[in-house]
Amino acid sequence: FYAGGHSKWHVFTYIWPVVGAYAGLKLPGWFVARTRRQRYIKLQRSLSDVLDLMTICAEAGLSLAAMLDRVSRELAISYPEMAEELGMTSIEIGFLPDRNQALTNLAKRCTLQEVRGIVSVLMQTEKYGTPVAQALRVLSAEFREQRMLAAENKAARLGPLMTIPMICFILPTMFVIVIAPAAIRLMGSMH
Repeated sequence: FYAGGHSKWHVFTYIWPVVGAYAGLKLPGWFVARTRRQRYIKLQRSLSDVLDLMTICAEAGLSLAAMLDRVSRELAISYPEMAEELGMTSIEIGFLPDRNQALTNLAKRCTLQEVRGIVSVLMQTEKYGTPVAQALRVLSAEFREQRMLAAENKAARLGPLMTIPMICFILPTMFVIVIAPAAIRLMGSMH
């Protein structure tokens, strides 16, 4: 009897290292992916304020490096992730011989579609000499429209999602409220 119990625990001595090795291989990747996803969510939330501040700075006549530096300082408290990225891009613009390389590096670091859109608009305004403020204003309007469409899609899905909780929780309560007075009267008339 003791030997059979011992052999059962003996199997666990081989399983724990395998489980530990699997967890050691998978957990760091999971943690990095989760951290990246959270960072991208924070970057995406900051885009509307970034575009508004960049538009204001461009209308004030600041250069691209000064505009990015100013926006990064203004957003340092509310959106530190985006402030860090813009500050790094501003420094790269000062050091690299080609501004487009610094903007391309920003797009590589932040693989969000919206950031790529901002980078391509900034690169095109420099290439073709179009006003930066006007291009940023158009881009900001497009981003706002996309956010409104996303919010409308979420609102449209809310109705079907609320059907099951209403059936499970609200409908029985309504029946109790409607039927209880009639049941009390019926029980009172029986006495």
